[in-house]
Amino acid sequence: MSLHRELKECLELSVSQLKLTEIPYFNKLCSGEMSKREFLNSQIEFAPLVHAFSRSLALVIANIPDALNRISLVENLWEEHGRGVKANVHGQTILALIDRLGGMSSDIDMNKPSVNARIFNEALRSVSSFEDYRFSASVFAGMERTFVDVSTMTYQSIVDCGWLEQSRIVHYELHRELDIQHSEEFLLVVNKDWKDSEASRALIEGGVRFGSRLFANFYVGLSNNVK
Repeated sequence: MSLHRELKECLELSVSQLKLTEIPYFNKLCSGEMSKREFLNSQIEFAPLVHAFSRSLALVIANIPDALNRISLVENLWEEHGRGVKANVHGQTILALIDRLGGMSSDIDMNKPSVNARIFNEALRSVSSFEDYRFSASVFAGMERTFVDVSTMTYQSIVDCGWLEQSRIVHYELHRELDIQHSEEFLLVVNKDWKDSEASRALIEGGVRFGSRLFANFYVGLSNNVK
């Protein structure tokens, strides 16, 4: 099944309207003004988001009523868990990156995220648990598509700044491509609903915008915390 053109356009427009490169964090990162220490600190703050993400993903999958629509998302969840390989679990790959950058991932307490990270995690968990699946699935579509651009900018900045060789960059190397597919898999869940009614369409549009903005807002907060 192919995505409705208007639905795909809604997703792309939502991400473009974020103007990610104008967020101070990305402006500083992509211009080369951010120090390696500042970047490392930002990844340490980011790690609890990655750690908690798969649990919210499992919740949103559980709330999708059609078992057939859940199939591709279960595959996404399996991917988040490294397809059963512990070292490839996405919560581990961000820690591996931190270590390769010179940090100490073993010192990170995932149960004590920053306020900025906790806002994101609690908002996502609430949406995944209690919102209509049309809204919550669309929230994930918006976030996954936003992370494509985030990963692309972050990966390239690591290379440009000479912090790591390309072969040693984990996490972002995968997500800059994989999450295009993941975002479309979430949209396929609501593809039929898109044309069902104005109410469904409003839920889906609202979810896409909420998800992309929620993720972008984490980096707005990160701009104030990186030091």
